Amino acid sequence: MALAGAGLFVAVSGVFAMADTDTDDGGSDDFSGKSSEPYFNPQLRDWADGMCESTASLRTLRADSVKQAERLREKAGEQASERESGSASKYLLRASEALDSISRDFGAVDSLTRLPDTERLRAGYLREIDRVRPEVRELSDADGLVGLSARERIGRAERVTSLVAAIKEPSPSWDDLVQSDGLFESASNSPGCMAIRQAERKRSEPAPPPIPAADGTSVAACADGACEVRVTKPVTHIKVRDLTLDVDRKETKVTVRHSYPSGGAVRVNLSGEGARGTFGRGGGTTVTVELKGMNKGNAVLGITLFS
Repeated sequence: MALAGAGLFVAVSGVFAMADTDTDDGGSDDFSGKSSEPYFNPQLRDWADGMCESTASLRTLRADSVKQAERLREKAGEQASERESGSASKYLLRASEALDSISRDFGAVDSLTRLPDTERLRAGYLREIDRVRPEVRELSDADGLVGLSARERIGRAERVTSLVAAIKEPSPSWDDLVQSDGLFESASNSPGCMAIRQAERKRSEPAPPPIPAADGTSVAACADGACEVRVTKPVTHIKVRDLTLDVDRKETKVTVRHSYPSGGAVRVNLSGEGARGTFGRGGGTTVTVELKGMNKGNAVLGITLFS
């Protein structure tokens, strides 16, 4: 792609350097700078960051819509339940709000008039999103959902998943331009674009294998006060005789909480293997909870009853 004017960009180790030259009419080039040291041109950097953020949001919506479509297909032919209807309604509102937000984000990306392909790319995404947005908004209108049957709400969700799937990539697409144009390749290495790719890679990493636990995921095994269970859900309730323990699992720690019938609660954070907390009532059940091990998706707790 040729640049208008005499300003010259050179990609140097993934950053932008520019020779300090003047345009033919003696004016300053849009991207001119006084230093010949490698740097990220601020205008192109901001454009790339905005485009990467906007396209990442669109990918997230597409992935969410694919999952929703798969769930709807699995339930095809079954009698629609209120639970499935509620899930469909939530997806409809989420998809409509996401499309509005993504459209605003693409619209806010500054146009680089000296680089026509940047504007064609941005406008192409915006045109495709705005093509389906009015129908998605109409199908997702909260007032319009009132009074609809479960099957009708699910039908609307099915239509919106197909509309999202029909959003086309501009031609040439961002990936096409990155592969064929050195300027776009360098732009794709802006700080914002790199941070987004790293976050997406982290999210796409496979879940770690389960940590072995004597009683597996059966929290019912804890009822007698002696168990070793694997907790995989963000929130789990474990009953130990007359005690109820609320377990909140995060990536780096487990929080165990017990609420008293008369009010008040005890909460203990377990953030390392072997960490322990004791819960109980005077004259009643008392237990110790030990964190036996944890990783990103699993935490193993050992529960022991005090006699």
